[in-house]
Amino acid sequence: MCAGWRLTPFLAHSAGMPSRLTIHLSQLDAAPLAAELGLDPSLPDVPTREPFTAYLPAFALFGWSRDLAPPLAAATYAHDFGTPPPAWCSRLDPVCLQPAGASLRLLSLDATPLTPTQARALFERVSCADIIQGVSWHMATPLRWYVLSNEAPMLETSPPDSLPGGRVADGQPSGPDAPRWQAWLNELQMLLFDAPPNLAREALDQAPANALWLWGSGVTPTLGPSPFSRVWTEQPLIGGLSRLAGVTPEPVPASGTQLLDALATEHGLLDLAVNTTADDLHERWLRPLRRALDGKQLASLHLHVTGPAGNAVFDVQRRGLLSRVLYGAWRTR
Repeated sequence: MCAGWRLTPFLAHSAGMPSRLTIHLSQLDAAPLAAELGLDPSLPDVPTREPFTAYLPAFALFGWSRDLAPPLAAATYAHDFGTPPPAWCSRLDPVCLQPAGASLRLLSLDATPLTPTQARALFERVSCADIIQGVSWHMATPLRWYVLSNEAPMLETSPPDSLPGGRVADGQPSGPDAPRWQAWLNELQMLLFDAPPNLAREALDQAPANALWLWGSGVTPTLGPSPFSRVWTEQPLIGGLSRLAGVTPEPVPASGTQLLDALATEHGLLDLAVNTTADDLHERWLRPLRRALDGKQLASLHLHVTGPAGNAVFDVQRRGLLSRVLYGAWRTR
């Protein structure tokens, strides 16, 4: 055996004073949401840097403003293991590479994830092979693997979800140390090709984990003290950033109503994953939070949206009585 981080609301409350709340949503188109809430559809774009567009808003919430690819692996490692990585860290996640004409297409395994037993067997196979020199291997979940090294290689990588059409050629590592790492990745791919768990998955018509994707590398970022006294999240990126900023994250409440009951703090952050229908999002979260804003239980409500059309930030304004009546009538039509 070998041994071996849109979508975010935050809030602020102090005794006798209403809270401030910012909601960051990912995988969402901002324009329909603005129309749903009766907001100005001309939303300002948040400056981003490809290919980590989807991840920069989360880092920005904790003060990251560098014009660099963010060290995402260090953040998610802190979430997964409860402590920041002691050295250079990179994600090395299992994926499936499929032939697509003369090229390869990356297929995520989220739809048919590895079982813990399959993941452990594959992890042991590659981590014990001693192919990548000078690294330690760590598996957090079946689909989140890491390598750590005391020497930081000169590499630029791409997230697996940033490849246009999943084209592998558009996301290969680059930089002075890329050829050496690409050779190692090729060797690991050969090890995975005929691994028993993959053969068993193929027999069940499931995608094999026949490659590892290197991405998010870097050293632990230096963040200032957290601007939030409490953080609610179930996402590894926000959870890791929170830990790096000195705050232990908590589970997400079930709804906006329960969130309002928990706002007895000076400042809080809620990381809200968009994994439900638009109506459910509105009814469970946006409607009670907007009522709280109208009733002055919230001092301000801001939305940070990350989606395929880009990133946007806008304010939700407190409505007068007539606006609330008209909006309620429109919602019930």
